[in-house]
Amino acid sequence: MLAYEVIKRVSGRAYRYRVESFRDPETRRVRGRWTYLGRVDPADAGLPERPAKPSSRERLLEAVSRLLATTEAESLSAGSIAREAGVAYGTFYRYFTDRAHAVREALLRRGPTLGDVVTRFGQPPGNGEAERERLASWLRQVAATARRERGVVRAWHVYSNADDAVVRARRLAVDAAVDQVAAYLEALRVAGVSAISSSRFAAYALVALAVALGRDAALDDDVSPRVDGLIALAWDLCGLG
Repeated sequence: MLAYEVIKRVSGRAYRYRVESFRDPETRRVRGRWTYLGRVDPADAGLPERPAKPSSRERLLEAVSRLLATTEAESLSAGSIAREAGVAYGTFYRYFTDRAHAVREALLRRGPTLGDVVTRFGQPPGNGEAERERLASWLRQVAATARRERGVVRAWHVYSNADDAVVRARRLAVDAAVDQVAAYLEALRVAGVSAISSSRFAAYALVALAVALGRDAALDDDVSPRVDGLIALAWDLCGLG
């Protein structure tokens, strides 16, 4: 009998096995017995890094996002999504009940196009010029992202007016953004960088402006001429004009 250890990858993870090879006395064929010994770190085993293979569900959700770039949500089907994902038709129904369910889950992963509000507005305040640039770059990013992912953004706004799960997700995302922006504006006020009577009210108005800009950028061919005017409005809302 010959015994040795092997390391086998499964879905990007590495596992160690003991393999015993022996000849069956009746059939005279060589057989192997595998015994699981535990999981190992690929780096410790000298294996090259290899990203984990995305699950079928992940591939289906990514397919929905890609298709929404050129197709309205109502025009998608289980078959078109499965083909785009490169999986069997039946695999779609292993994870989703219908097209609307798949679109909803794809949208819930992304949220409204507000960017990383925590990172952008969680930094200590600078001077007036730096804060005007912070707001301007945020609104330009919102518009650029919406143009780049216009199909997803359009679907988000349609579903956020009709689908309860997306409505709740939108409300939570907007409320969280308002909380962060209000704290940022209050920090500007305390530092003497801006002068506004209500940080909370200004935050609501600013986030609403960003949401509307993202929607318009996804629906219109070009909102560039209006962006500068919206930036100036944002400065006024924040007492930075």
